[in-house]
Amino acid sequence: MPVGLLIPVVLVGWGTVCALTCWPSLGVLTRVPALVTSELPFLAGYLLIASTGLALLQGDLDPVGGVIVGAAALAVVLGLAMIVGRARRADAALHNPRPARRPWQRILIAPLPAFRSGVVRIGDVSYGQGRRRTLDVYHRRDLPSGVPVVLHFHGGGFRSGNKLREARPLIGHLVSHGMVCVSANYRLRPHVEYRDQVADSLDAIEWVRSHAVEYGGDPDHIFLIGSSAGAYLSVDAVNAGVQAIAGIVGRYGYYGDLTAVRPQPPILVIHGENDLLVRPARVREFVDRMRVGSTAPVEYIQLPGAHHTFDLYESIRSNAVSVAVERFITAHSH
Repeated sequence: MPVGLLIPVVLVGWGTVCALTCWPSLGVLTRVPALVTSELPFLAGYLLIASTGLALLQGDLDPVGGVIVGAAALAVVLGLAMIVGRARRADAALHNPRPARRPWQRILIAPLPAFRSGVVRIGDVSYGQGRRRTLDVYHRRDLPSGVPVVLHFHGGGFRSGNKLREARPLIGHLVSHGMVCVSANYRLRPHVEYRDQVADSLDAIEWVRSHAVEYGGDPDHIFLIGSSAGAYLSVDAVNAGVQAIAGIVGRYGYYGDLTAVRPQPPILVIHGENDLLVRPARVREFVDRMRVGSTAPVEYIQLPGAHHTFDLYESIRSNAVSVAVERFITAHSH
């Protein structure tokens, strides 16, 4: 039995099964493998192909056990192909133009987020007192002027997370296309209460409005983007009274029983079909509540096969989302 091939077949096979299905009852045993395999199918395929090739060179596939493991490896590769097929359907769901613009070199070879050479990051800028009240500013090296400004709030269930985790492929994409992006930390539970986190979001927005021009941004065109719990904060910041927000984008957002208590700007809600943390039905209920009496559009997009936190890596799906968010911002910047 080729143990060296069996181990990657089992690991990648489990991730593939988790990515193609939806088993919320198993918790992290399915969530983590589903996310990694769903967004990094090519790396998983490279591992299987390399392991199979090594087993062939060593003659480990000759016995009956080797043939069985080899057949299992082939089945997993076919499953990975299905994952890629689902990811490619994201453009159609998001109504992106064809042909798709993809950074294939990053997706196939270097999917871990790394910002482009033309992107400048100014890190850990303080927007208030305290270690957690900091933000990072990203702008293009040639510093265009009068461009939209994007402020991102991270996820983590209000208890964890940081400004360097989610949305990095999205930020790199938007800045490369001329926008200014800011990613903010905020204080976390249980050290503070939720009202303190809302206060942090309001202070971060005010800092962006006051300093946007310094980085080439237009303070009259500020967009809020939230990941998971950050999506909740983005909507509730408007409920708390912040004005002149051009639009909100919620990605794999948690919204609970949140509803609009003040007029909201245009909202784009993007959620995964297989999200194991926040079920799509709850998100659709939120969208229905936000549409009641709203004069601004509230659009809901469900991504085929996507899981929670689908934007950690440079992937087919995260690139499709980046293009859609860019289009949303451009459409509402005039």
